[in-house]
Amino acid sequence: MIILDEKKFAEDCIQNGLIVMKPYFVLSILSRYYYHCCGYKKKKIKELLFAFLQKHYPKYELDGFFWQNAIERLADKAKDNELMIIKGVSITESEMNKIKELSNRCLEKLAFVLLCLAKFQNARNPNNNGWVNLSSKQIFDCARIVCKKDERDIKLGKLRDLGYLEFPKRIDNVNNRVTFIDDDSPEVLFVSDFRELGYEYRKYCGENFIRCADCGVLTKGNEKNTRRYCKDCGVNTNVVNGKKIIYCCDCGEMVFVAAKNNRTKRCKLCQEKYNRMIKREWKKANNE
Repeated sequence: MIILDEKKFAEDCIQNGLIVMKPYFVLSILSRYYYHCCGYKKKKIKELLFAFLQKHYPKYELDGFFWQNAIERLADKAKDNELMIIKGVSITESEMNKIKELSNRCLEKLAFVLLCLAKFQNARNPNNNGWVNLSSKQIFDCARIVCKKDERDIKLGKLRDLGYLEFPKRIDNVNNRVTFIDDDSPEVLFVSDFRELGYEYRKYCGENFIRCADCGVLTKGNEKNTRRYCKDCGVNTNVVNGKKIIYCCDCGEMVFVAAKNNRTKRCKLCQEKYNRMIKREWKKANNE
């Protein structure tokens, strides 16, 4: 998952109780948010990170020693790097024309996604020079292209042979450098959402994609052009003010949660019971 605005992401996590990726990565953003935006010191940051972990990631106790050390490190390093806030990346006319020259929709999508990722990395680091340091699986997932590893390597190889990519000299380095970046050409598209880069290109090409009226993610439209919500937000069409209804997976009670909260599955009472059960199982497994 590519995070453009780490400040907004941290605020969403705190408000919605959201861990949408590896907890360590989320906590690293939260630690910097607490330091740079809230002005908290190390002791307070550690307390807040532990509280967040205990509340939203109960299984952390299965490796409590690791998390204790991890949070200590994150609180120490919170001051070293400010939060990254990138509005998006500009795609230019020259770059889009170069992509169209491929005349192959699969390769076009792949080249477009690599271009967006390279420009994102350039925005983070002005000395990046077009390099993309993601694995081929991560790149193809961003492009919504499903194929086996060998096929992924073949497609990347085609882009290299056509001059769109440059590979590193070291054979154990899997990075790719995009060679057709042209920031001097007029802008034709501004990409401010990296959740569905493959869909961004297809929408630009005129295919039927809409932005969810709730969370804003790109999703396929329907034949009658009446669809307004993505699959995740479709349940809250009758809910206002950014809230949706879920039903507790244990007791069936109706619960209101934030529209972007796709993690909560239980009501507060059942979640507390579940957390206690996990804790008991861990103690039993460790003979405590």
